[in-house]
Formats: sequence, C-alpha cells, structure tokens
Amino acid sequence: MPILTITLGLQYYDKAALGSAAAFGILKDLGLSTTHNGVTSTARYATASAAFYYGYIVAVLPVALVLTRLNLRYTAAAAVVAWGVVAILTVVCHNHQGLIVQRVALGLAESVVSPLFVAITALWYKPQEQAVRFGIWYSATGIFSMFSGAINYGLGSNGNAHAWKYIYYFCGSVTIAWGFVILAVLPTSPLQPGYFFNAADRDLLVRRFEENPYARDRQTFKRDQFIEAILDIKTWIYLFIATMCYMCNGAITAFGTLIIKSIGYTGLQSVALTIPGGFVTVVTIFFFSYFADKFKNIRTYLLPLSCIPVVVGAIVIWTAPWHPTVGPLMGYYLVASFGAPYVLLLAIASANTAGSTKKAVTSGAIFVGYNIGNIAASYTVKTPEAKIKYRSTWITVIVSMVAASIASLVLRWLLVQENKRRDALAKESASDDAQIIQALDEYTDVTDKHLPNFRYTL
Repeated sequence: MPILTITLGLQYYDKAALGSAAAFGILKDLGLSTTHNGVTSTARYATASAAFYYGYIVAVLPVALVLTRLNLRYTAAAAVVAWGVVAILTVVCHNHQGLIVQRVALGLAESVVSPLFVAITALWYKPQEQAVRFGIWYSATGIFSMFSGAINYGLGSNGNAHAWKYIYYFCGSVTIAWGFVILAVLPTSPLQPGYFFNAADRDLLVRRFEENPYARDRQTFKRDQFIEAILDIKTWIYLFIATMCYMCNGAITAFGTLIIKSIGYTGLQSVALTIPGGFVTVVTIFFFSYFADKFKNIRTYLLPLSCIPVVVGAIVIWTAPWHPTVGPLMGYYLVASFGAPYVLLLAIASANTAGSTKKAVTSGAIFVGYNIGNIAASYTVKTPEAKIKYRSTWITVIVSMVAASIASLVLRWLLVQENKRRDALAKESASDDAQIIQALDEYTDVTDKHLPNFRYTL
C-alpha cells in the first residue's frame, strides 16, 4: 500500500503541477491566455489541461487488457520513469502547441497507473478487502495535493518570473528516482513476493492466491468475457458515474488556483490555499471507504451520500458573497471531496465483476469515463465568468453529482433484482448440485453472469 500510495501521489502531482504553474508564469511564457477586446480567455490553457486526458483515454483500455499479460512490477517501474521524463521535459516547451503535445504524451505514459493499481489490488486482496485498499492508495490525491501545494509555494516564492519551471524540474526528477525504487521493492505477485515476506507469510499468500481464481488466471485473455463486459449494462453505468464524478475536477485541479485567486487572493496565496482541499479529500475518502467495508450492502447508498458535500460546496461558492472570502473558500474545500464517490465506484465495480478479462474491461471503462469527465471539466471553467462567480462551473458540478447519485440508485435496483432472481433459482436447485456449483465457482475463472452462487454487493 505505501508503494501504490506514493506512486499515485506522484502521478497526481505531475499532472496537477500545471495548476500551480498557472500561478507562476506559464500562462504568459507559453501564450496560454489571450486577450481580445479587453476580455481575457484561457481557452488555450483549458485545451492544454484537457490534452493530458486525450492521451490517457486513447491508451487506458488497451493498457488494461495488456496488463493481464505483463509483469506488473517491471511495467510499473517503466511507466513511472517514462512519465517522469515526460514531466521534466515540460520546461523545453516554448508555446502552447508544444505544451499540448507534451500533455498528450504525459497522458499516454500515466495511463498505465490506475488500471495497474486496480489489477494489483485485485491480485493481492479479496473483494471485501478492496474498498479500503482503493481508499488508501487513492487518498494520495489529497495527501499529495497538500504536500505539492506546500512544495510549489516554496518553489514559486523566490519571485522568479519563470518559477513554474522549477516545479517541473522537481516533480520530474523525484518521479524518475521513484521509478527505480519501485523496481527494487515492489513485489511481483503473491507467488513471487520478494524478500519482505517470511516463510509463514509466503504460505499464507499461496493459500489466498489459490482461493482467488481470477488472480490465478489473470494472464489469459478471454474473448467471450470481453464481449460480455461490453454488453453488460453495469459496465456502462460505471462509465457514466465515473464521467459525472470527474466533471468536478476542472474546478479543483487545473483551475483551482485561478478560481481561488479570483476570490481575492494573490497567485502565491492561492497556491498555499489549495492545501486544505487536499486534507478534505483524504478525510472524506477514508470516511466513506471505512463504512463501505465495515457494513455490507450500503455502497450504492454511500455513493449518493458522498456527493452531498460536493453539491453543498458548489452551492456555497456560487451563492455566498465573495467578500469576505472565507465563505466561498469553505465551499471550494467541500467540492474537493469529489474523490470519495469515485473510490466507492471502484469498490462497487471490483466487487461486482468476476472473470479476469471482464474485470480488466470494466476497469478500463471506468477510466474512460474518468477521462471523458476530466476533458469536459476543463472547458466548464470560463474565466470571463469570474464576475458571476463561474456560474457555469458550479451548475455543472451540481448536475453531475445529482446524475451520479441517481445512477447509483438505479444500479442498486438492478443488482437487487438480479440477486432476487438468483435466490429464486437457487431454491429450485438440489443441494448436491449446489455444492458442485459452489466448488466450480471457487476454482474456475468465469464471469459473474455464469456463477450461480455469485451475489452482487449493494
């Protein structure tokens, strides 16, 4: 978990560095903002922010499928070093076109991380253990938001007109170094755990691995599972919820410092004031992940509940007076809790999908939704709307959170109906047949659709 957490944190830092760079001269240096008839537009900046997700969305589903055949340790190390190199090369960009190309390349390199981490979590942990583990490594977005805010504040406080370059020198160098740490310490698999585990640990890992057919048969691509995943309505609901959850990200990551600056703070202050938002992200993720694992069949209820702080925050920042500034700032921090419903979505999808290839496709679909939401979110923040408190941004956030909540409840209804249908069929089966089916369930890599004893987690 520490390895995954730090790695995901660095991924977040590298892609989100653009938000801090916006406060330290990159807009002027690369021509990312334009002025026409006295109105300043950051459309180029929005495109550069979205470009990361163009690269990500192209690669994430193929990557999720390819991962079933790759050594996860070497893949993780190579991906981290590659994106570290791409990140540090940001400093050689001289215009907005060059930055867009660089951001697409960064998205391609970083597309490995999320599906890789879902695969690792599914490989090492049982379904009922995964929600908390997703919460642990995904909380890195909040943890590193705090650390990166403090670090970027220090790097930019020297008054240099091109201080944004220092941010990329730092984050790129640290990421490259971390790639070699991963190569040295990340266990390859439960059957090849490395030197961190004693003999008793290794025996336990083997037993857990043998009890998990989806982990054991991970390297087999099954065409029928791929087709089933594409035709499964749940896959599309997962994609939709992921898209809605990340319609909030434009206001928090790429444009966060610019929005806080519009409230009434300096560029340097706005970078520092992003730090509490990271704390809110961490707390809400751990809070909802804890209850998701502690109590059965409440995850599809928890997801709508986790959307409430985001909606409240959007309403506050949109309607509260901007002078004094504390009101909208508190609203901004509440919106930063949008990571919690996404983590719950990952847990719901992972627990409700059986079959190694189907799991890969389902994860890929979620990450496609993640990218669609991020791309659209980059264009919801319109700097000419600063005078009306970025009204379009907050309307988008509210509508998307409500839509995600409704989709979660629809998903629950579908899962309840399917569980009832399976319970009815089970009553008609003879006890001996049920025991045979149970044995097959435990040792065969087939999908949830074809496992009679599989019950969906609500």
